[in-house]
Amino acid sequence: MDEDDDFAFSDCDLDDLPANTLQQLETAAIELTQHPPNPHRAADSDYGLEDGDEVINLDDDAAPPPPLPQLPQLPRPSSPRAHDHNGSSHDAIEAEEQPRRSQVDVGQLLRRIKKLEQDKARLNRDLQGEKSKALSRSGEVDTVRRRFEAATRENERRLLALQQSHSHDFAKQKAELEKMRRERETAQTNNLFLEHDLAREADRARRVKKGAKEAAVAGPKANASPVGTPKRPKALPFRDGFDDEDIVMASPTKNRDRPKPPTPRQVGKRKRQITDQSPIPALQLSEPRGGPKAQEPSVQTHAKLDAAMLEKLRRDDHRFDLLHRLVNHRSSNGTDRVLEALTQYALPSRPDKRLSSILYDDLSHCSVGHDVRQLALRICYIFLSLWDRCLREKYYAPVYLFLDALQFILACEPASTAVALTERAIPLIMAAVDLVSVPVARAATNVKHIPDLYSPSQRAICTHIDVLECLNLLYVIATSCVTSTEAITRFWQSIPIDFALVLLMKAQPLPHIMLMLRILSTSSLPTTLGAIVAVGSMPDQQAKREVDMIDRLTLLLFETPEALPDPDGKALPPTPCSAKDIWDLRIRVLALLTNFSISDYGSSRLANHRNCVGRLIKHLDFSLSYLYTSPLLPTQSLTITSINISMKLIYHLMTSHPDIDIKSKLGAVQGGSHKYLVALTRLAFSEGLVLEEGIEEDVVDAAHAILDEGLSPEEGEGLLRVFSSGGSA
Repeated sequence: MDEDDDFAFSDCDLDDLPANTLQQLETAAIELTQHPPNPHRAADSDYGLEDGDEVINLDDDAAPPPPLPQLPQLPRPSSPRAHDHNGSSHDAIEAEEQPRRSQVDVGQLLRRIKKLEQDKARLNRDLQGEKSKALSRSGEVDTVRRRFEAATRENERRLLALQQSHSHDFAKQKAELEKMRRERETAQTNNLFLEHDLAREADRARRVKKGAKEAAVAGPKANASPVGTPKRPKALPFRDGFDDEDIVMASPTKNRDRPKPPTPRQVGKRKRQITDQSPIPALQLSEPRGGPKAQEPSVQTHAKLDAAMLEKLRRDDHRFDLLHRLVNHRSSNGTDRVLEALTQYALPSRPDKRLSSILYDDLSHCSVGHDVRQLALRICYIFLSLWDRCLREKYYAPVYLFLDALQFILACEPASTAVALTERAIPLIMAAVDLVSVPVARAATNVKHIPDLYSPSQRAICTHIDVLECLNLLYVIATSCVTSTEAITRFWQSIPIDFALVLLMKAQPLPHIMLMLRILSTSSLPTTLGAIVAVGSMPDQQAKREVDMIDRLTLLLFETPEALPDPDGKALPPTPCSAKDIWDLRIRVLALLTNFSISDYGSSRLANHRNCVGRLIKHLDFSLSYLYTSPLLPTQSLTITSINISMKLIYHLMTSHPDIDIKSKLGAVQGGSHKYLVALTRLAFSEGLVLEEGIEEDVVDAAHAILDEGLSPEEGEGLLRVFSSGGSA
């Protein structure tokens, strides 16, 4: 039996009732709690109410309750009564046969009904809440859908507007390009006409000058007028395109100079005298008529004017030769001409005006007269001004066009033009090169800057700025300044003191290092090497920078240039340098050090440097060992060349400065003394055969001379016993 239900009812039994049974039970229970009239007493007893039970009358006037629905047949509980011990169970059977009345607790039933009603109300509220939430969600979804559709329509409208604007701008630019093309064709046509007219004028002036000379040689005519009054040309009825003075009468039928009397028509009339041809009296002249002059002044005047015209035409024609060449010069991309390519770029501060328009405006204000050199210099200044404005606005795309134009102009003009550009061109070249080389040097010294080297902004800068072309322009200016000591001094005063050190780092590209070495070859001056420190700096600043530069150069004899790899792996791995490239680099470094050693100042700097001589000995020993460890390679000739240059440089430094403490120099290099003896001994006993073929006799003699000066007789005899065969080691 259920502990919560004293009447043996379970929830599963109530669940099988019809839907309205509980409501009917509630109504019946309420009716039964009232005091019914006596006729219904029997009914009360039927529902389990005894005479002594208290009944609450809720409504005396209420109608009799409806009959209760038929409850399901519930299982009969087992009888609690036990059988007698004598086996008699008659009373128990009778008690079971008599139906038990169910005694229902109305209060408990009401509480149960009330609980069910509350659950029903709660479920209804939950249902209404869920409906409200569903409705709210549907409203939010509808709102989001409307907003999405509105945003889609707005985006489509904007896209259509952008497409229309792009089409309009494209059509406008196309029209401008077409207009410029027509103007260019018109200008070319006009130039052709002008050239044709100039040629005709020059030819005409030449013919006039030639006629004047012939007239001067032939002398004046016998019947020429004494005053030399030019004749008025006669108007011809038909024009054939030729000048009147070019037409010569073939055979005149009459002599117009000698008058002929007319034939008399009537007899007896007197003819007019020849001397009296006009009825008007002759005018009295202020001077008597004299003989003809030796040379007419009119001929001299025409000759002077014609010569001046020819000279002017010649100067003007040469003045515009540079412009004609520059207009036809193609840019480095190989597709457009330089001036045409400038039409594709505009400064960010003035997007409405193309760089070509700025160039044409500046050219229109050029007033250089007839000096062709000044015109070329003025054009270079215009391109440098555009370059400066682009650097200040961080707009690097058109820089390659400025480099193309400047290099072309300097190639066509004498060296004086490049010298005149030194002060204005070098700061721009330095600024452009530093944008690429300084981040590489910073990343090489500190690995945390390597990600900045491969950032998108730095990649864009490296794409637009060609460091090799900038260094080529710098090399052209440097070689042009070599012709004058004052000019080359001013050039190296304009170079920053750390510029060469940054470009000589092994992390820089090999072509940049090679070109910087060629530029440094122009810096060997009587009192300085490399960049010249500005006046007013510390006294020892120049010497310190020269020591750093020599140290950097000698390190390149052992370092291998290698680009820094991308830590993210997005960029392609750097291409390693070949053996030929490495030997070319070392030969270039040795050639530069040899160039420095020519002057007394440079030779003293190299000899007194702490590491220079020791590193040269180390490189010489490495080169000789390389002949045996890598025999008969394609780089053998380069190795032999490196050996010859190294030995000559060492001999020059040691003989020019005999007071050098060679032991202290060799102590700066690990195993320097051993390398010194081995390298010089190999050279001294070399016969130049097979692997050592190509070693010069002067190099062998230099090694012998150094060993004779630096070794004792006992040491020399020991080396002789080692190389007793005379062959190479």
